[in-house]
Amino acid sequence: MPSTVSVTRCATYDEGKVDEAVKKALSHLGGIGKYVKKGDRVLLKPNLLSASSPDKAITTHPQILKAMVKQVQSAGGTAIIADSPGGPFNRKMLESCYEKSGWKAVADETGATLNYNTGARQVSYPDGKLLKRIDVMALLGEVDVVITLPKMKTHTLTHITGATKILFGIVPGLIKPAYHLKFSEPERFCDMLLDILAYVKPSLTVMDGIVGIEGDGPGAQGKVKNAGVILASQDSVALDVVACHIMDMRPQDVIILRRAMERGLTSGRLSDIEVVGARVDDVKTRFEPPSGAKGMIGTLLSSKLLKRVMLKMWVPYPQANMNCVRCGICMQNCPAQAITITDRARMDLKKCIRCYCCHELCPHKAVDLKSQADWLKKLTGKR
Repeated sequence: MPSTVSVTRCATYDEGKVDEAVKKALSHLGGIGKYVKKGDRVLLKPNLLSASSPDKAITTHPQILKAMVKQVQSAGGTAIIADSPGGPFNRKMLESCYEKSGWKAVADETGATLNYNTGARQVSYPDGKLLKRIDVMALLGEVDVVITLPKMKTHTLTHITGATKILFGIVPGLIKPAYHLKFSEPERFCDMLLDILAYVKPSLTVMDGIVGIEGDGPGAQGKVKNAGVILASQDSVALDVVACHIMDMRPQDVIILRRAMERGLTSGRLSDIEVVGARVDDVKTRFEPPSGAKGMIGTLLSSKLLKRVMLKMWVPYPQANMNCVRCGICMQNCPAQAITITDRARMDLKKCIRCYCCHELCPHKAVDLKSQADWLKKLTGKR
């Protein structure tokens, strides 16, 4: 049977409107009682990239989180809010992120639990394509149900970040840069993400697509984009396929979905998915894609020499601008240890693996993505 993806209009973060839209989205899938039973400990895994306020659209909006907490509680479950943001996985970091994102207020108002367990463990996953053992936050072994709450955003490395990428957040803190370094090629990185998704097997995904990010997301360098939708599905990959069509992108152009197609997880065709609720064509809104083209070039070119030349020309590289305040966040999170701090952050491009962690995590919009072929893009009119 085809996977089902629910698409529900919601143009505002007004609490009543969000509650109504989330309930409607879940009703198309059988209601929350299909996924949460009385007594279940439910991990709500939103997108907590960094300590960012809701208006930046970088993190899952607190009203979406609050609506899902209330849904879980209505089914008799215990809601536990958890994620491992970029940077160190410690209580101080979590307190800052929970407070700034508005999630602490949600917990205070609803009685939901905020996770401060920063323990980690390694689990065996012999079925993984690349990962046979996975580093995960300890909490994962203490819950009965996992529900992910991704944000509709573009991403400079994986093209989009959504339901198939959000579970990278279960990898604790500074172990993430090690994964970036080990799987530095975008195709391998995306295969790694799909291994994590297959291991966790979330019961349900509800995507915050009311306001997202376009362009050079998923952090502060992206641009806020109104999309006015909430998506829900049991199938994370199918949900991202539908999200791509709403964002006016072709799934086959998105590295992580292309890898999912090659693994038989989706055809990438909208016609093979049962979309319920609003019609995709009625809610479609074009998202500006990120400037990175690393995965596309790497896939299309077979000559190793030509690939190296073209990657050097076309793949954007990070460069600090005058907004740099020398806070050191980029240096602390660089998996290749390619950054030093002098008058500003300085990137050693011989070491740089183009993972864009510095660009993604900089809170000051101080890291630009440059390309040696910018002059050619301007000449040809490409953006």
